[in-house]
Amino acid sequence: MSRVGIVGAGAMGGVFGAALARAGHDAILFDVNRVHLAAIAESGLTIDGPDGERRVHRLPVAVEPAALGALDIAVVLVDSANTRAAAEIAAGALQPDGFALTLQNGIGNVETLVDTLGTARVLAGSTYVSAAYLGPGRIRHSNLGETVLGETGGGAGARATTLAEDLSRAGLPARAVAKVMGHVWMKFALNCAINPICAATGLRPGEVMRVPAARRALEAVLDEILAVAAAGGIELPCADPRAEILEHARARYNRPSMLQHVEAGRTPEIPALNGALVAAAAQLGVPAPANRLLADLVLALAERVRRRDAQPELDEAALEAESRRECA
Repeated sequence: MSRVGIVGAGAMGGVFGAALARAGHDAILFDVNRVHLAAIAESGLTIDGPDGERRVHRLPVAVEPAALGALDIAVVLVDSANTRAAAEIAAGALQPDGFALTLQNGIGNVETLVDTLGTARVLAGSTYVSAAYLGPGRIRHSNLGETVLGETGGGAGARATTLAEDLSRAGLPARAVAKVMGHVWMKFALNCAINPICAATGLRPGEVMRVPAARRALEAVLDEILAVAAAGGIELPCADPRAEILEHARARYNRPSMLQHVEAGRTPEIPALNGALVAAAAQLGVPAPANRLLADLVLALAERVRRRDAQPELDEAALEAESRRECA
């Protein structure tokens, strides 16, 4: 039995923390949402899952990083903007032979953890599990997809193999793979192409594929992403990633998290998706104008929602008068 700390125990962290506890690990949850942790400590974690609702008791929580104790494994599931802070928490909590596993979306998270912990102490992964936060102590496990794990330095490795077996035994299908970064990039390409188009249009993936203008936009963004992956020497884990991603979009009618974030006025994870793609494209000399424009549009939409929530009715005359004074 290993002591496993979930660093970022929101919806996804709750699903994986509960699974690792079922597999026999000593799992402890850490998150900055203290209200959520307090509810879990008082009444357990309620998971509305594919097989119905269940409550998981005896899931200890840590409201401060120091309370995590000495960890064998730190599972990092924070937003990409908080990966650096999560890396520092892991560095302070892990035992000398302990390691971190990231299952985050986007690119750059593995590199951030490696910068702090070193390649030998970081495992990478990609998951098609989906979950949503419903309120304090309550999450929805909405999709039971596959999770892949592997060593960032290459190879499946005994650590990834053991964790994959544990997750599978607990009901989350998982496997260890030799070239995990290709899987990380495949999930990145999928999210980077589909989620922002949904956020910008308000359409769901299946609708995007059936609205010609939205589909053309998705394909333009996706072609740039795949061009960057090819230029960077990334070996994606399928023969035709373009066709696979388009088919995935056609089949799904979920509300991607980025669409939910924009509609709620929350800052979307654009910097770790299209923003990161644009940065990688610039380093490789690959044009990515569609991704740059899409990233700006999604951030602008989220700002519009925040502004309208703060001030639903604009005083146009007063604002225009102020603008004239600023320009004078």
